[in-house]
Amino acid sequence: MHSEVSEISPIQVEVKVQVPWERIRKDLDLSFSRVAKTAKIKGFRPGKVPRDVVRKVYGAQVRAEVASNLIEAGLMHAVETHDLHIVAQPEISPPPLFDEVDYEFTAKLEVRPKLESVELGKLVAKVRPSAVEEGAVDAELGRMQKQQADLREPDPMRPAQDGDRLTIAYTVAVDGEDKPELEADEREVDLGDEELLEGFATGLRGMSPGEEKDLEITFPEDHPNPDLKGKNAVFHVKLSAIRELLLPELDDEFAKDLGTFETMDELRADVRKKLEDLATRRREAELKDKLIDALIETNDVMVPPSLVQEEKRQMLYQMMQFAQMMGRQISPSDFDDLDNRATRRVKAGILLGAVARLEKVEVDDAAIDAKLAEMAESSGKNLAKLRVEYQGERRDQLHSQVLEEKLFALLRDRATIEETEEAGEKSE
Repeated sequence: MHSEVSEISPIQVEVKVQVPWERIRKDLDLSFSRVAKTAKIKGFRPGKVPRDVVRKVYGAQVRAEVASNLIEAGLMHAVETHDLHIVAQPEISPPPLFDEVDYEFTAKLEVRPKLESVELGKLVAKVRPSAVEEGAVDAELGRMQKQQADLREPDPMRPAQDGDRLTIAYTVAVDGEDKPELEADEREVDLGDEELLEGFATGLRGMSPGEEKDLEITFPEDHPNPDLKGKNAVFHVKLSAIRELLLPELDDEFAKDLGTFETMDELRADVRKKLEDLATRRREAELKDKLIDALIETNDVMVPPSLVQEEKRQMLYQMMQFAQMMGRQISPSDFDDLDNRATRRVKAGILLGAVARLEKVEVDDAAIDAKLAEMAESSGKNLAKLRVEYQGERRDQLHSQVLEEKLFALLRDRATIEETEEAGEKSE
């Protein structure tokens, strides 16, 4: 076989394949011989049908099968010979097969682009610092203090004030239309909680048990429910109970009650360590995301449409699985900018693959063993048991994880990383 490839674009090529008649003749003879062994033609016993009769009856069928097989073999030859990375079914109109003539066909293939270089020296990533302020430690201790608080009815009873836990029921009308799905009965809310809708806490403050009132609320423009964004609502609220929180003192006894600390200083140090670990993980995740953004912005690359469509299908499947797990419906906002998000993922995959190839970033057995040892140490699991668990598909997944870690370590070394309080939102 002989094949030639001409580039239409970085993501599409035209392949021309020529199959010599001698190869075709052999394939036809083998196919006719196979068919002759089982051919059932009236007037002839099975296996005794003359070759010319077989050719006359089954000629079109055999030629079509041989042509199909030749096209498959020809495309495979072209892919291997020219190192093509096809990503979709080829576009081809199979020509007829003639005797004594070489078979020639042309196909258009969508391919993964071949990158000869990837610019890494100009990457700039801006991330927020991971430092933990003392105020964050105090806030976490306050949350823990609130979790350990006792609840009781005020004596004597008084109007609701910040810090109280209220039991309420309400109905909701949005733009004058009743919304039964938004109603609540015996719902507990903490007055002063930052998660309460603006105006809701103001309306509840000062109410007494048994009191009812209408609260006019405007949902924020960034509300997660697209059907409520910016809408005006009236909450008819009834307050049934007020309980005040009796907060324990933040002292050594409080630390001891948590079970593993002797002093408040030990507890504070532990809280700070956990917040610092969380901030470090957040910064690493944000940095990874920003490095991908910088890599894409610095290196222009075309993406095959079929890869984007496949990525969109996978993202939609993941969304449906997540929504089902969380017991919620998929909303129109879930589809916002889906094309761009899928395109970004495909670009990232192409560029990272090129970086791995060009920079010779590889993962050998020693790297996998080192990762398993690290996992064993951090989890407390037996290393030998982990090695048994990570076989087959799980080992392949671990291989991909280690390769990704190596790639991002490389990007981090090459990039200029700047810390700023306004690093921007995380991309998908």
